[in-house]
Amino acid sequence: MPRSSSADGLALLVAAVSGRALAQAARRAGFVPLVADFFADMDTQEAAYACCKLDDIARGFRWASLARALDALAAASPAPILGFVYGSGFEDRPELLSRIAERWTLIGNDAATVRRLKDPKSFFSTLDRLGIAHPATTCVRPARGVKDWLVKREGGAGGSHIGIDRSARKRGNRYYQERVEGSPVSALFLADGTCARVLGFSEQWPAPSKGRPFRYGGAVRPARLTPSAKEAMRSAVERAVSAFGIRGLASADFMVKGKTALLLEINPRPGATIDIFDSADAPLLKLHLEAAQRDKLPRQAPRPAGAAASAIVFARRRLAVPLTMAWPVWTADRAKPGEIIDKERPICTVWARAGTTARAKSLVEARTKTVLACIESKCRGDYREQNGQKDGSERRRGGPAERQHRGRADRQVNDGRGAVASR
Repeated sequence: MPRSSSADGLALLVAAVSGRALAQAARRAGFVPLVADFFADMDTQEAAYACCKLDDIARGFRWASLARALDALAAASPAPILGFVYGSGFEDRPELLSRIAERWTLIGNDAATVRRLKDPKSFFSTLDRLGIAHPATTCVRPARGVKDWLVKREGGAGGSHIGIDRSARKRGNRYYQERVEGSPVSALFLADGTCARVLGFSEQWPAPSKGRPFRYGGAVRPARLTPSAKEAMRSAVERAVSAFGIRGLASADFMVKGKTALLLEINPRPGATIDIFDSADAPLLKLHLEAAQRDKLPRQAPRPAGAAASAIVFARRRLAVPLTMAWPVWTADRAKPGEIIDKERPICTVWARAGTTARAKSLVEARTKTVLACIESKCRGDYREQNGQKDGSERRRGGPAERQHRGRADRQVNDGRGAVASR
């Protein structure tokens, strides 16, 4: 991606579990991204002016390490910092947003709004008051009966926190939701605290693994929906925005069956579908800023041409990224050669564009298989070359992190403990 100079725009501090999509979106919007995340993938470093890799993804964001990273990124910035934009990873710890807001301008929803949206008692009682349809939800474990129930973790994201009640033990910060039939659909929208503009709908699908039957797998737009379902979702989003005071770019997840749309949750920040909706013609990060800070919504939603899909590629076994791996142009979140990826952890993201929804999804599924076949074949070749054997299996010690990284970035600015890669 072309790198902008410091004269191209103001800088944005960005933090997310994976900041690559936000970094690229910031570039398209004319900003200089300064990124803190848990991966520091190659394309994140290419898009960001400076990138800081945080440690211990299993524990998530913690104030001490996050504050050091943001301070180091701010010190490395070549341009004035406009504010802070966040992605996933803050849903279950809104107190961090309060502390960040004391030091930088928060572009998006504040801690109080996130807390209300992610507290099931507050959220679903408000939906009941507004007359917004949703599955039956309770914080008390239901008695066994005719209904099937899912158990969810408060503030969870990505689907990995959702289990089937009969196989899940009750732990703290869990709630229960009736399991309903339908297709998962997400509505991407902009909000100014009072009004909303729905930008589009995407169909989503899971990538099940052992113990994680609803893990997020991918999404395709536009979703194939009836006019009644679209109108039901738009109405629900507009009422929720007004009641909760939601600002900026966000998404609402529904379960849709025919004309019926049941609201499951609202994610009050840019999410996974930014890749398939964003464009240089209508940069979503620019619209996010205008809606969140200036109460300005576009008169009409941007209408991206054709269809687009993205999917996460998960490792089928523990592997090291081949030293000879040449990532196709339709991949993203590219790990560096030699990095260890544990079984069932993300290898990369693949995307596809086509004339129809069905074709885009089919193409992204084919590309997922292509990446897996390529990387596994090269891994076998690397092993034989390194060990002088025809076959075998890797025996390296791994930890709980979602991806274990190796190597150093091109140039680093010391942040006290970690490092900021800057170019």
